[in-house]
Amino acid sequence: MGIWGNMSEKEAILVIGHRNPDMDAIASAMGYAWLLSTLHNAPYSAGRTGEVNAQTAFALARFGAEAPPLVADVYGRVGDLAEPLEALRRGETLLAAVQRIAATRHPVPIVDADAKPLGLLSGEALFASLAAALSSTSVLELARSLDQKVESVLDSTSIALRANERIRDVLGQVLRATQDEFLVVDEQNTYSGLVRKSSLLAPPRRKLVIVDHNEQQQAVPGLEDADLLEVLDHHRLGNMPTAMPIRFRVEPVGSCSTLVAETAFEHEQGFPPALAGLLLCGILSDTLVLRSPTTTKRDERAAVRLVQMAGLADESNAQVAIEALGRDLLSAGAGLGERSAEDVINADLKFYDTNGLAAGIAQVEVTSFGELTPRLPDLARALEHLAETNKLALAMLLVTDVVRGNSRLVVAGQARLAAALPYPRLDDGTLDARGVVSRKKQLLPAVLAALSQAM
Repeated sequence: MGIWGNMSEKEAILVIGHRNPDMDAIASAMGYAWLLSTLHNAPYSAGRTGEVNAQTAFALARFGAEAPPLVADVYGRVGDLAEPLEALRRGETLLAAVQRIAATRHPVPIVDADAKPLGLLSGEALFASLAAALSSTSVLELARSLDQKVESVLDSTSIALRANERIRDVLGQVLRATQDEFLVVDEQNTYSGLVRKSSLLAPPRRKLVIVDHNEQQQAVPGLEDADLLEVLDHHRLGNMPTAMPIRFRVEPVGSCSTLVAETAFEHEQGFPPALAGLLLCGILSDTLVLRSPTTTKRDERAAVRLVQMAGLADESNAQVAIEALGRDLLSAGAGLGERSAEDVINADLKFYDTNGLAAGIAQVEVTSFGELTPRLPDLARALEHLAETNKLALAMLLVTDVVRGNSRLVVAGQARLAAALPYPRLDDGTLDARGVVSRKKQLLPAVLAALSQAM
């Protein structure tokens, strides 16, 4: 997807979470996009930067909702600016070209029978080809000139740009060119429109609201080509630079979905039942059903109100409904199953850096560490590959037993940094992270401390 995705979303402000989106990133994007649209009477649309995980798929099905559209990047692309002007085919006459240029005030694209571009016929070239006949007093001479085939006078050296090319990648070529309009072709080299040089030099920028993170390395690719308007998050500060002041709200709660819900409550605004259910799932997922050390009273209060909005229970039975939904939600996402080691690691992977060193931390939930033992060799190899390809000082997988509230760490990378982590090594080579369930609040500080002491 390029700048706009499709023309119906052209004016929409994109609300989107981090790469490898989890339940909270999807729910908070959907909930906040709906809320902002409602509060401001303006078009906001939710997006996602990756495939939905098993927990999110369960929640979407449970509440009858669809996942937001996949947004691969927000780079401006040539095709986003192309005007789909109709082309003339080889064999048509200059009279047809005169009529087309008079109607559109654009050069005329000329294509062959397969819609492959042959070149552009500009008004200047057309006038030059007709100059002699126009100065003649012979109507027959003018008629013969207008009956010439368009391919006889077109400029076959016209530059063609591919619709999927990033605008930033073609600017040098565009600036050096003498022409003011360019042919645009698709992946099959078929003509799809014209684009003006002026449009390429000053393209529109997608407007974004970011939720559930504030770090550029976790953001949708192409952020530098977009205008960031707002951040809503509950993680550590790692904020990206902005050209202008923006609304920036980061608060220490267990879930970004809590912040979305609180914003609605502040404005005395409720959510449709399906969205309330998804936001509730975002809270329960990120807080391990309100048992994680990241959980706050604010998360608990938001969860109770969302239970009622979702139509799951009244206030007196809210805790029972929370436990039931939370149990099903965690079960849906738990387990290594038959997934490849790469899928397990990439499903919930985040990158962090400090002191010039980078770490990648993935997390997966299981109901028993018995699942881990037979998978250790391939998980270790996948982590080693991750560390090597991304030049990471540490690559690790936090395997969390959601039943017992403990974790094991599978670690690859620099041995001296792994040894600096405050967790004992077990006989199978994993680290015993007893009592650790939160990557953000419990594991990350220990990892960043090990990296900061490396030099």
